[in-house]
Amino acid sequence: MNTPKITDAMWQGWMGKLLYVPILNILVLLYVYIPGQDLGLAIIAITLLTRALLHPSYRNTLKAQRDIQKIQPYIDKIKIEFKDDPKRQSEETMKLYQEHKVNPLGSCLPLIIQLPIVFALYRVFIAGLDTSSLEHLYSWFPNAPQQLHTIFLAFTHIPELTIDLTKPSLYLAIIAGLAQFLQSWVTTKRSNTSSQKIGGVNTQMIFVLVFPFITLGLALTLPSALSLYWATTTVVMTLEQLWVFAILDRQEKKVAEVTHHG
Repeated sequence: MNTPKITDAMWQGWMGKLLYVPILNILVLLYVYIPGQDLGLAIIAITLLTRALLHPSYRNTLKAQRDIQKIQPYIDKIKIEFKDDPKRQSEETMKLYQEHKVNPLGSCLPLIIQLPIVFALYRVFIAGLDTSSLEHLYSWFPNAPQQLHTIFLAFTHIPELTIDLTKPSLYLAIIAGLAQFLQSWVTTKRSNTSSQKIGGVNTQMIFVLVFPFITLGLALTLPSALSLYWATTTVVMTLEQLWVFAILDRQEKKVAEVTHHG
């Protein structure tokens, strides 16, 4: 499989100046200053920083999805009641959104905002992890390295643990697949929508079981730097999801208690 490249035109274009170059500089800065000068640890660190940056957007996405789930039974009722009148169905649905102060695009817009950053990370991790990329460091970069070492966990001096981040890794691919399974399971468990069946098979179970294998298959064809990134960001997003939902559950419980006592 031919991996995508970051050409000189990409580095120097608006996408490069706005995202590729800053991400590369932050990654190499972490690589230089994290003890051991391990590129894998730098990838984990920049992934955590990115998730912290995107957390407000992701939190809004989760809240919007939860709000839509709450009114889904009413939406289903409108679809049944006005199944022969699409125009009336749309009007009643919009009224429902307005009454419950739900933005139907609230779960999509934050994701759209995240996509360019995720795409840039993907490009840098898959095609920018070589010494030649160092020429794109800022002129004022402190202690710029002369070479970019791509062996993950080399500081352990245990050959069985080391992984070349420029090549596929079975171990990181399996970890990425397991992380995807965890996220899919948590997402499905938290979903309040009724699952459909295709040929007697629960579609939610398809979602939980198929996505991890797709992740595993892709990870086996791509540089393991991307597998490491995917596994890290997936685990962090799962923890974010559990945290946000726990906060929303407590808020709703307090509102219910106040309403009940009132």
